[in-house]
Amino acid sequence: MTETADRVANQALRNDLEDVYGRYEELRSGVDELQRSIATMRVSAASPDGAVHATVNADGDLIGLRLDQHACREWNVDTLARVIVETVQHASAGKHRQVEHLVTTHRPPDEAAAA
Repeated sequence: MTETADRVANQALRNDLEDVYGRYEELRSGVDELQRSIATMRVSAASPDGAVHATVNADGDLIGLRLDQHACREWNVDTLARVIVETVQHASAGKHRQVEHLVTTHRPPDEAAAA
């Protein structure tokens, strides 16, 4: 009788281990996907008038800047500098929101429900 009970207990442990390993594989796959998404992330923002466009990567580094001819001709350098900085900051804030969204959507179902 104890031999049968041991077999049942062992099978239950094997089943539990398979479940845990399956969840681990799902989490690992999700983390890999999250890392790929963040690594390729690009976030752009434009100034309110559209004269300045800035693009940042996941690290917040400025990787693209486009200036309208109007901005270069009509604005003084201080105004242009201020608008560029504000637009880059706006893109960086958008990057933070996107990273937060990605992390939230990649949480395991149990953890996402608790948040």
